[in-house]
Amino acid sequence: MAFTRDQAYQALASLHPAPIFLESYRVRQLPENLDIYYRPPEEFFIAPDTQEAYTQGRLIPILDDGHFCEVLFLDPDTGALLLIPVESPGEVRETFRHWQQYLAELMARVGEMEESDDRIRQIADLVGFAHTKELFEYFDRVQSLSSDAWWEARHRFPLSISVE
Repeated sequence: MAFTRDQAYQALASLHPAPIFLESYRVRQLPENLDIYYRPPEEFFIAPDTQEAYTQGRLIPILDDGHFCEVLFLDPDTGALLLIPVESPGEVRETFRHWQQYLAELMARVGEMEESDDRIRQIADLVGFAHTKELFEYFDRVQSLSSDAWWEARHRFPLSISVE
């Protein structure tokens, strides 16, 4: 079963995200250039026959990483959010238990690209990330880590965010 753009929008809306995420389904250019970090997975809606390898007929594609390299899926049965690489449809790179964990992943990516703490805080507010203090503590912790330790900390940070 292929999911439509409208079904994906409704699935995203069911998570009660900040309005900027729903806006991504209506406009191409988001404020603060957020569309480089996420957007609707349009390729799946343009060619719905490509979805099956990823969705297993039940996972709903709701966002991609802004470049269609990874897609975020909602499992409607469990509420889990699964991040799946487009190049490896059978592989789940990460499973988030709730929306704030996905936002932690998003904000870690933002922090890797943005140089200004003020801009990172502004984006965190815009996307509704409720754990900015923990984000900056994470940034402080990983500054001096080796490559392997950094990757391990990077993987663990989003999953450390608890439900509110």
